[in-house]
Amino acid sequence: MGTGSRKVGQAAGPGVLLRHGALKAKAKNTQEANRFKWVVKDQKYFRRRATPGGGPPFVIEPGERWLDIGANVGFFALCALSHGARSVTCIEAEKENVARLKTNLRLNGYRGRRAHIVRAVVRGKRGSSSALLLSRKTTRHSILSVPEANHDGRTQKVPTVTTLRRLLSQWPCDAVKLNIEGAEREVLLSMHSTSWGPSIKKMVFEYSFDVFPRRQEYDDLLEHLRATDWQVFPEGVPSWFAGRRATWDRRRTLGNDARQIWAFRLSRKP
Repeated sequence: MGTGSRKVGQAAGPGVLLRHGALKAKAKNTQEANRFKWVVKDQKYFRRRATPGGGPPFVIEPGERWLDIGANVGFFALCALSHGARSVTCIEAEKENVARLKTNLRLNGYRGRRAHIVRAVVRGKRGSSSALLLSRKTTRHSILSVPEANHDGRTQKVPTVTTLRRLLSQWPCDAVKLNIEGAEREVLLSMHSTSWGPSIKKMVFEYSFDVFPRRQEYDDLLEHLRATDWQVFPEGVPSWFAGRRATWDRRRTLGNDARQIWAFRLSRKP
């Protein structure tokens, strides 16, 4: 550990430099330090041996082109690039996050051809609102909901509203990571079998049960993905969340209200 850096997981003050191996990033609070540990050190987006239910491994393969929707301050992009991704296109809506994303990429020498940044809100339709709800305590800003129980009304207008389909046409890629604080459901339901293009082979996304707590909504999304040529491997949910009428109970989850879902394309047309 060099001067001015901290071990992952220790309390972090403004601008504290975190390191893991050769990777480094600036974090402004303990929540971000914990996120760095979750993404970079623990690599929670990946499954090296198998995805849940005995599915295929999910890793960064050398030469892959990634689309990182909800790039935040760049932890996933750093992880992907350090593991051999050919390029990562980072989509982030919030202005301060974009600035810090640029800083973290520069700290590691990742700019130019390998790392691209697009400031935009990703919605199911391009004509949708671009108003971003700002979180007071975290970088988890959203078009739908923020972690605070009572939002203080602060918003930020993002200059560009785009769709996943449009991004894939502008930035051809092999894999997608999608984490946009609840808006994943809207975005994925807008996609059809032919929307994905010829090169996409896999995806990991987060499902926010604090935003969409009904089991039926969750099942409907998984069924939609299967019907549009995806094989899905969801992270496990509690046994009490069974049956289409079940509702997510945040009193029982201690804040653990999201699950990862890994998916692989069943067909890729040339």
